[in-house]
Amino acid sequence: MAKKVCDFCLSELGGLFNRPEKLADGHYVCKNCRQIISEHGLPVKYDIFQRIVTAQPHMKDMIMDTYLETNKPEDIIARLYPLPKILLHEGEHCINAIRANLRVSPSSIPNEYSPRSIVEVRKSTINNIPDAVSKKESMKIEGMLYETEAAVYFMSEHIINCHRLGYVVRNTNDTDKIRVVTPTKTFTYAVENAEMFFIRERFYQKVNAAKNHKDEHLIYIKNDNELRITPGVYDIPRSLRPGIYQVKALKDAGLHVKDSLGRITDYYETEDSIDLSNGGTLEVTGEYELKWIGEKR
Repeated sequence: MAKKVCDFCLSELGGLFNRPEKLADGHYVCKNCRQIISEHGLPVKYDIFQRIVTAQPHMKDMIMDTYLETNKPEDIIARLYPLPKILLHEGEHCINAIRANLRVSPSSIPNEYSPRSIVEVRKSTINNIPDAVSKKESMKIEGMLYETEAAVYFMSEHIINCHRLGYVVRNTNDTDKIRVVTPTKTFTYAVENAEMFFIRERFYQKVNAAKNHKDEHLIYIKNDNELRITPGVYDIPRSLRPGIYQVKALKDAGLHVKDSLGRITDYYETEDSIDLSNGGTLEVTGEYELKWIGEKR
């Protein structure tokens, strides 16, 4: 009799400590995958985010791409990125909305109440209050962290922080905090599922690129070492010379490098250079200027 297979990690199920569980939709899940799904705050069912969080790191990107091939971008956005309860600026879409808290100096907290919706946020209403210097002399501020394709907002009763997407620190192992580092300030938001925040962001970039038919890439060459790239997927070395490139963001909406082993690294404007190795690909969902500076760091 053939053993049952977990539909998430594809491992064989059986034995006393790994008995299969049949879900309401007919799929099977192992004990380990069930735990991972629950820890990410997701319902235990067979769906795209559940498949991503239980997949091996080198498989996550492929799962996203395969899902996009069989589902319309408009349907994905409607189902997985629904409108939040808060009003947004015209043209903005909500990518993430999670509870968060920030520890700040009590003396920095304004007395005035903040606007209650993002559509009311203006330059004059943004506080951008950073982390407290001393944890002992700090106050925890509860609020909501919202991400759109335009910015990241921290909305609380008396504080509104607004950050450019490029200042969010990515490629970390943090599971309980999201850090924003600007040239002069640092903001640390404590959250429950930081990994889900970045998975949702990454998938939205892919969905949005597909929605806008950004399949054909364009390279504008300035000289032998400088060029501008637009959304698309670039093979190395067919499209780009291998080596180290300085990066300048013109529209910082995502720059992702996949090496020859399938490992993904995300780069934003907080990074000063990228390493494009032979046999890899560069996936662009924004617009950037690249300057080749050498074969090795």
